[in-house]
Amino acid sequence: MNANGEILWWIFILGLSVLFIFVPQWLSRRKRAQRMASLQPGDRVVTIGGFVGTLVSLDPERERACLRLAEGVEVEVLSAAISRTIVDEPSGYEPDAMAGR
Repeated sequence: MNANGEILWWIFILGLSVLFIFVPQWLSRRKRAQRMASLQPGDRVVTIGGFVGTLVSLDPERERACLRLAEGVEVEVLSAAISRTIVDEPSGYEPDAMAGR
């Protein structure tokens, strides 16, 4: 292989590295930013720590969110700690039934 062929080969390898390493991370950050922008008070959410609650308020400037975990129990968390939203609870879900396990 001549010198030009080797240079093209290394450029190709570098391009594949960028494609398989950086592009998925960029797409993941973009998708998360869109998901965070769509959050509204009243949404049921799960934090990365496993707390399930209702979003009371969201302050993007301070990067904080207020969650209602139970009646009369509200906590302030970092908005980055919100993992996902919950659409519906599974049918037949009973919190007391889970405590007996």
